[in-house]
Amino acid sequence: MLFARIFIDLQLQLCLIAVPLFYIVSLYLFFQKPELPYFKKRLIRLVKLYLFWSVFQNIFYIIATKQLPAWSWDIITGLQPSLPLVGDSVFYFLFNLMVLLIFAFLYQMQSKKFKLIVSYILVGFSLFYFEALYFFNSNLPYHWLINFLIYIPIAFYLVNNPEKILKFKGCYLITYILFSLHDIYLRIYNQIPSIYGRVSIVFGALTIFCYVYSPQNNQKSLLVEKLAKYSLGLFAIHKYWQYLFVLLLQKYKIAMTIGVFGIPLNIVFLVESVFVVFLTILSIYLLKSTPFKRFVT
Repeated sequence: MLFARIFIDLQLQLCLIAVPLFYIVSLYLFFQKPELPYFKKRLIRLVKLYLFWSVFQNIFYIIATKQLPAWSWDIITGLQPSLPLVGDSVFYFLFNLMVLLIFAFLYQMQSKKFKLIVSYILVGFSLFYFEALYFFNSNLPYHWLINFLIYIPIAFYLVNNPEKILKFKGCYLITYILFSLHDIYLRIYNQIPSIYGRVSIVFGALTIFCYVYSPQNNQKSLLVEKLAKYSLGLFAIHKYWQYLFVLLLQKYKIAMTIGVFGIPLNIVFLVESVFVVFLTILSIYLLKSTPFKRFVT
């Protein structure tokens, strides 16, 4: 029970940083070249990616369930159809990214003073709102855009004022740790946190970016470049391998319990993580040599 609780807390405080970090990296790259031609090119690419993976998700769903998905708005936004055993589609992040890109383009066109005002309001309101949800024992649906609007000004100032942002990276780390402890404490008392609408998640994503970012000549570091290049494939493919892994466990009734100091410990989450990560990375590596490369990198 203790190990399960620790695993859940680690997942909620560490693994969930990935999606916000993806948005920071994507918006950061856009703000380096925010001109109209690049905006159009990037938006068209996102639309193509979104359409490709949406079609693939629906085909996979039909094969897995032997039925057609029910039409809904969630299909348009990339949240549906849900796969059996592993839940909702992950491609809401592409739909949200398209909307964020449009907002980011409009945002960067404004005057310096107006951007500053909007940034203070957006960042301040988002952090306050995320925290206030705890006191009402409420949470935000994880796919709602309001979870991610805060990353537009964050990414903008990482590009345009990196020194001012980076010099506080130690403070971001401390804030992330403190609010993570705060989240864990409240969960003990049955407070249900939002998935992404949390102060800890914002500062966790910002902390990771700041520590891998290279400020020399305001150029993106190698790590940031790798994050940008391969995060799409990781997000897009991992859930299919997760589905196949869980299906395999169910079909063959495979038990994954070991004894640690005489205490039975279920290691299915650990094995699943290794299995999914390895095969996802292998898939990306193999697809890089095919015409499908543009859909995973």
